[in-house]
Amino acid sequence: MRKGGYSRLGVFGTMNHYDNSGYKIGESRPGLFGSVNTYDSSGDRISRSDKSLFGGFNHYGD
Repeated sequence: MRKGGYSRLGVFGTMNHYDNSGYKIGESRPGLFGSVNTYDSSGDRISRSDKSLFGGFNHYGD
């Protein structure tokens, strides 16, 4: 089964994530120093990505 859905830019640099039916399932917010925090629909943080020293990203699941 293929996962569907889409993302749209929100206010202040956020990214809102929606499922196939158009229901909001999560949100990604920029953090300090270039990091990105991802939250589910209930507001619980589910992951964090930080910029590494070498230009890539380090991803941490919570």
